[in-house]
Amino acid sequence: MEILKRLYTYTCWLFIGVDTAFWGTISLASIVVSPGGKVAHFCMRSWSKSILAFCGIRYDVEGLEHISRDHVQIFASNHQSFFDVWLLSAFIPVKFGWTAKKELFWIPFMGWHMKLNGYIAIDRGNRKRAMESMKEAAEKIRKGNPIAIFPEGTRSRTGELQDFKKGLFYLCIETGVPVIPIYIHGTYQRLKPDTGFISPGRVQVKVGEEMPTSGYTRDDIDQIMTDLHKRLEDMRNEMLKTHGEAE
Repeated sequence: MEILKRLYTYTCWLFIGVDTAFWGTISLASIVVSPGGKVAHFCMRSWSKSILAFCGIRYDVEGLEHISRDHVQIFASNHQSFFDVWLLSAFIPVKFGWTAKKELFWIPFMGWHMKLNGYIAIDRGNRKRAMESMKEAAEKIRKGNPIAIFPEGTRSRTGELQDFKKGLFYLCIETGVPVIPIYIHGTYQRLKPDTGFISPGRVQVKVGEEMPTSGYTRDDIDQIMTDLHKRLEDMRNEMLKTHGEAE
């Protein structure tokens, strides 16, 4: 059984590598004919959906009606595994960018795609550069570009919701753009951090109602953090009540 699990995992990672190179190449080439990034966004969604399908990750999404096509929103999700990136990219129906740790920009094809499409690299080891990155992200949001972010800052090592970093909430204060809370249930079991082993299965996603942030100041950051954390905790408890612990 362990041998089959390892073989399955190796096959998945091989596919992920080849698929990333394939869609990444098309995405990079598309900048010439589609500088606005529409083709690149299509590539990102196709890349994500094909990886989820090949790895046997099935998903159910509730609350998509809360995502607007008429105004800018910030998507804020919990973070349990790398599958969260593919999952959000697959089901969010509008073109959006990412804020991500700078190390991801070093990955061939994926990182190149991210850089050319204006995604924001966050340097966690340098507070000044991190704040500069947040200012850059705020400017993009003001220009009408939705952003996705993991307010925990990194993947949970336990599957539990962690404390939040303040970067997201700086964006809220600077832009007044509403936040869409998203809770993902089950990706921790599909790919636990620091293990590399992939397990097929079903995950559930709940998209919450829009959380207004207009009119807040920097003195209100702790309040906004508490409000969003509570919303995600409530969504988590609802998931557990409805679906139980993920296997």
